[in-house]
Amino acid sequence: MKKIVLASHLAHFELKRKLTGIKYFAEIDITDNCNLRCGHCYHFHGKNVFEKKELPLGVWKKRFRTLHRGGIRCVLLVGGEPALRADVLMLAHNIFPFVYVITNGTVFIPKKFNHLLFVSLDGMRETNDIIRGRDTFDRVLKNYSGDKRVAINMTITMDNYRELENVVRLSKKHGFRGVVCNICASGTDVKVPMHIKADERKTVMKELRRVKEKYPKQFLLSDAMLRWYEKADHRGRCYWGDDVLHFDVNWKKRRCFGSNADCSNCGCLAGSFQNPFLMAFTAKEFRKLV
Repeated sequence: MKKIVLASHLAHFELKRKLTGIKYFAEIDITDNCNLRCGHCYHFHGKNVFEKKELPLGVWKKRFRTLHRGGIRCVLLVGGEPALRADVLMLAHNIFPFVYVITNGTVFIPKKFNHLLFVSLDGMRETNDIIRGRDTFDRVLKNYSGDKRVAINMTITMDNYRELENVVRLSKKHGFRGVVCNICASGTDVKVPMHIKADERKTVMKELRRVKEKYPKQFLLSDAMLRWYEKADHRGRCYWGDDVLHFDVNWKKRRCFGSNADCSNCGCLAGSFQNPFLMAFTAKEFRKLV
């Protein structure tokens, strides 16, 4: 029933957006702080000024209520590490009907926050912990094993793409909804060795398609999303960039995650969803993520 409700709401919101220009989805940094320093993280590259002092909950209440009055009904909360602001997460829970979170999984988000969590794992234990820090793999599984809120979010690099199948099997073993992934592509000011160059993408895509064929129910990228990933350059048109609101923690608008997005070599999961209205009605994978 919830899936049908979401699809009908998306249809209404998208029609309203097309007729009036009123956007209904927002992506928001709710903190600049994080307990990890992952090797490929865009958040701490190309930016010298961070809001280290957490903003009062009253500031977020005012911001969220303003967004809601302006038509926003779906929010994706990121950071930094959004689990460090459980109070802000619960505030969003009480204001918006549809809330999603991207988290590193090392700080448990209470069960009363009953929304989809994209929890990051970037390979099996050894590979993941090289990227994300010692013991992060075990902490994620300790926190969330068996948690139906969770979809594993793997950032694909040339060092870990061969472990995607093992991560998909791990997801099934621990009762998660499945696995999605980003391709670790370049940002304009980001120079990280793990970033996949445009000419390396074919190798990665071959593996993604192999895993999709072998685990169609657990690897949650649709055929349309895989086709989107095959193209590196998305400067012409991107629903995520054009038709979604994006804010950093200081409420400065931007086009995408972080401030260094390079649409000429994009590997963004959110971008690959394209129009969420079409995904709701055409992609069975999307319906596992609501």
